Amino acid sequence: MRVGVVRTQVPFVTGGAERHSAGLVSALRQYGHEACEITLPFKWYPVETLTDSILSAKLTDLSEAEGVPIDMMIGLKFPAYLARHPNPVFWLIHQHRQAYDMWDAGTSDLLDVPDGMMARDMVRAEDRATFARSKRPIYANSQNVAGRLKKYLGLQSTPLYHPPPIADRLTQGDFGDYLFAPGRLNPSKRVDLMLRALVKAPSSLRLVIAGVPENPAYLDELRGLATALGVSGRVDWLGSIDNDTMVRYYAQARAIVFTPQDEDLGYITLEAMLSGKPVITTTDAGGPLEFISDQREGLITSPDAEALSQAFSALYADKSLAETLGQAGLKRYQDMNISWEHVVETLTGETAKPAPGPAQIEALEAKAAATPAEEAVARVQAAVAPPPAPHLPFNSITDVLSAYAFDTMPAKDGAGPAPVEPGLAQYLGTHWTRYLTTLHHVIDCAPQSILDVGVFPPLAFEAMVANALPEAKMSGIWEGPNPYAQSVKSLNPAYPDFDIELRPANIERDVMPYEDAEFDMVLGMEIFEHLALDPHFFLSQAARVLRPGGHIILTTPNVGSHRGVQKMLDGRSPYSFGLFVPTGGVYGRHNREYTPREVEALAHGAGFETHYLGTADVYEDYVDPATAALMIARDDDLSLRGETIVFVGRKVGAPTSPPAGLYHGDPARLSGKLRLSKDEAATGLTQITAQNTSSAWWPASGAHATALLAEWINEKGYLVHTNVILPLSEAVPPGGETTFNLRRNHAETETPTGMLRLQLFQTGVGAFTGTGRANMQLLPCSETDFLALAKQAL
Repeated sequence: MRVGVVRTQVPFVTGGAERHSAGLVSALRQYGHEACEITLPFKWYPVETLTDSILSAKLTDLSEAEGVPIDMMIGLKFPAYLARHPNPVFWLIHQHRQAYDMWDAGTSDLLDVPDGMMARDMVRAEDRATFARSKRPIYANSQNVAGRLKKYLGLQSTPLYHPPPIADRLTQGDFGDYLFAPGRLNPSKRVDLMLRALVKAPSSLRLVIAGVPENPAYLDELRGLATALGVSGRVDWLGSIDNDTMVRYYAQARAIVFTPQDEDLGYITLEAMLSGKPVITTTDAGGPLEFISDQREGLITSPDAEALSQAFSALYADKSLAETLGQAGLKRYQDMNISWEHVVETLTGETAKPAPGPAQIEALEAKAAATPAEEAVARVQAAVAPPPAPHLPFNSITDVLSAYAFDTMPAKDGAGPAPVEPGLAQYLGTHWTRYLTTLHHVIDCAPQSILDVGVFPPLAFEAMVANALPEAKMSGIWEGPNPYAQSVKSLNPAYPDFDIELRPANIERDVMPYEDAEFDMVLGMEIFEHLALDPHFFLSQAARVLRPGGHIILTTPNVGSHRGVQKMLDGRSPYSFGLFVPTGGVYGRHNREYTPREVEALAHGAGFETHYLGTADVYEDYVDPATAALMIARDDDLSLRGETIVFVGRKVGAPTSPPAGLYHGDPARLSGKLRLSKDEAATGLTQITAQNTSSAWWPASGAHATALLAEWINEKGYLVHTNVILPLSEAVPPGGETTFNLRRNHAETETPTGMLRLQLFQTGVGAFTGTGRANMQLLPCSETDFLALAKQAL
């Protein structure tokens, strides 16, 4: 997937949140996703600036970039996670604590301004509305953050822990004569408390402080305090240090001191545990308390200098105690399944498979080479074998074609019906096993009424259905252009006759010519791969004409089949049919072939649940041994590697939207009609009415809003002015209308010599007319009038 990791950036401030975000992006890439950080600058004071930051984030559209969809947005920090995206997942590092716990604690800067309570309520309202957008669980980076979300907004969230940035570099070393205190220097970390505790600790104990202040004046304050307390000679101020130095100081410390006030998580605790060092912290530290128990993985004291000093002294005096607590902390970390693999799987909902390095590739090749060729082939063939053939009185397509009078021409001189054209008969014969496979699933669903989409004479498969389910009524849709009806007569009294009517429609742009809930089953056999514009529209229409609980059966080539893999490895296209067919037009070729999970995801977006998803080799059973061994070595699901996908879906709800990543824009809204509803010659007043013929609301603003595209063509037929976008004045419901008003006699003495061209338009995507489900309007218009209209758009 393409994943945007969204966070806030306070200029010149770098800490755990920034490292958290960078670590997530790195992990997503490691496990095969395309990921990047998306940062929004943030300043929270004064209140007016906080409001601006919130509005700026809400106006940020992250649904796509450069016309390529972003499949998922992972929101980490306020207010960046307010950005617009159709598939948000929240893993909270920070809400705006000034509006939550800090308000209650009396430390929020919002308490000092007249509009502070208004700002607090606004922040909470924006958070509540934003989190409600996600269809996924909300995650927090700690139990402390999850508890805050529950306390203030009543929302459940799941703690999801991750390794600290230098987890794989930390090592266990000796227990030296110093306490190590890494981290950013700000008042909430309470370094001053550490200095006061050091006063009463043994004089040979040192305190090593690593980190930089957010405000340089604060470091001066701390140095001045150390001097005043008489401990400046026992404190080492390292400032900013590199990772190698950080690892060394962790490894050689007696213990780690971490005394924040209500910390969200704190990498320092985890880094200490991985270094095998005990943690000294306080009862109000927040995040560290999720990992450290008193006298088990460290020491926890009240947040005062006297108690903290006693902890310093205890660990300095008893090295074996420090070792015992440190090893307990290391073991607890190892038992908690804290890994980036777990994080990536949880957030994306997909199994995390690391991108293989040289060692993994070598191991994969060795595993593939160790699998005997015959065994590999047999395993793949068994996984993709067609189901048992249903009981029929026919053994081949030849038997079917000779059992019915498919020819509609009257017989002459006692002769029987003309045979089916040999080329067509041969084509149908190659699909015999696929027909049997499809019929197996048709019988399993036991429909009483069937709509076959994309059918054409001779109606051989319908004859097979008539013999398997003689009570089923059959109808069909074909490209036409005329309706077609036939009463197909059997040439053997043992076989039933059947009637069928085919209605013409283009299933990507036309509403299916049937009523709602008219059928028990829709068949889409080998048509999905021919669709060039909008498979979601076809699936939505199929759902409309199906009764609740009705079934759809789709069969289509599997671009990820074992045969497709072999072709790719040989440097060829993986398509099962990549030929151009000029006589067949755009639908004569395969416009796109799919993987099984893509077909399933598209069907789910149209309101279907999976009744069956599998694949089968229905044309030939050859399997390349090397490809089979490779797929087995990779632990692939072999049942999804057959050459033909079979999806059986059950209608359970209304269509929603197609899966992220398969469409540019929102296809559900790309249907509409424009008409000239008023044209007053005397005043020049022109009114255009736009009707929403789609199944979804047209938004007037935001991502993929509906608008009007206005262009001007001069008297010579040249397109001169384009890309003038006229926004809607209001959102429009399905079936609703809205109007646009303009004047076309701006200069009464000027004779219109050009044309105004109007089209419905989805912002950031394009004109509706490309779908075939919208028209355009052409009106005489002078250039002066067009330029006046363009000013309206601005």
